[in-house]
Amino acid sequence: MQFQIKQNTVNHVALIQLLDIELGVTIDILTRGALINSWLLRQGGESQQFIMGNTLDAAKEFESQGFRSAKMSPYVCRLYKGQYAHLNTNYTMDRFYMGEHAIHGIMYDADFSVQATEANEHQAAVILVHHYHASDKGYPFPFTMHVKWILEKNNKVSVQTTIINDATVSIPIVDGWHPYFTLGESIDHCTLQFSSKGKMEYDSDLLPTGNMIADDRFSNGSKIGDLQLDDGYELSAENSSCTLQNEQFILQINPSSLYPYLQLYTPPDRKSIAIENLSGAPNAFNNKIGLHIVKPQENIVFETSYQIAVK
Repeated sequence: MQFQIKQNTVNHVALIQLLDIELGVTIDILTRGALINSWLLRQGGESQQFIMGNTLDAAKEFESQGFRSAKMSPYVCRLYKGQYAHLNTNYTMDRFYMGEHAIHGIMYDADFSVQATEANEHQAAVILVHHYHASDKGYPFPFTMHVKWILEKNNKVSVQTTIINDATVSIPIVDGWHPYFTLGESIDHCTLQFSSKGKMEYDSDLLPTGNMIADDRFSNGSKIGDLQLDDGYELSAENSSCTLQNEQFILQINPSSLYPYLQLYTPPDRKSIAIENLSGAPNAFNNKIGLHIVKPQENIVFETSYQIAVK
């Protein structure tokens, strides 16, 4: 059978491997955070890694590793001083702060369990589930999150996140991912292409001001070079795809319409680039940019796919 699934436990973290035996692709999914931790292609005696993941002996320390591949939910990027108001009540988050602002939500290190797996001639898939029981006083709204990872033919990976509101009131939701992609060499040599309505203006704390800045430098593809990016864009409604490529590989990212924002970050080592699909802007609980309000017992589904081809 072309597709297989293997499961292991490393340092108390369950590791699910989705394998395409014919193509030589192995995808590592961790139950802690429900994240993709490795995307390895083995062909002709050579191996290429496309994800800068977390070391398994430090899987509890996503913060120190730059939140690699993290699930950002129910808010993304920065939340101003960890504070917001919902239904006429003020809340302050307990989770991780960078400086004076809470960042990257409360799900990045949540322990998921395996709900189902499937492997056949067409794909390998795993569904992970986590029941959030309102453990953070700053977000006292229970919900259930399902994350489904699928490895398909032609080196395509899809991920679907479903959030079900288990609370008795409507809840605010913003969702996103924080993967670091590498194409085997410095990102300085890579070309980035996507279409956007503009770049969000950020203040000195990387919080949106509400203004948009015209920026079409990536519309026809632009070499990253020595650019230092920590910027957010609103994607074009007509074409929300994003392409990263070099002389060897091309990565195509295709988010659904519920991921209309794109955050880009270039880490200092220049070995990878974070390409983050977001459903809303940083600080959306306050500025309401892209904020979703989910009613009791309703659900919302976010999807994106990644595909890598060899040139």
